[in-house]
Amino acid sequence: MTASQSGHYKRHRKISLYNGDEKLSDIGVPSSESNGQALRRAMMEMERSPILTHAVFRDRNGKLWVLPRSASIFKRLHISILAH
Repeated sequence: MTASQSGHYKRHRKISLYNGDEKLSDIGVPSSESNGQALRRAMMEMERSPILTHAVFRDRNGKLWVLPRSASIFKRLHISILAH
C-alpha cells in the first residue's frame, strides 16, 4: 500500500520561478520549513537571477501566492502571515 492509497499523502510544497509567462524552474520546499523561510528562499533566487520576474509560492494548504520581484517587505509579511 502506498502513501497516497493510505491517505497519508503530503502535498509537496514548491516555489516556481518565472520570467514573464515562462516557467523557468521549481524549487522543492520541505514541509517543515516555515513560510517565512520559503519566501526568503524565493527572494534569494530572484536576487541571484536578474531575468526572474516573479515567483509562485505554494503554501501548506496548496494555495498559490504570487511574489513579484519588486515585492515590498509588507507584501512579503502579508504572505507570511496569511499563508498556512
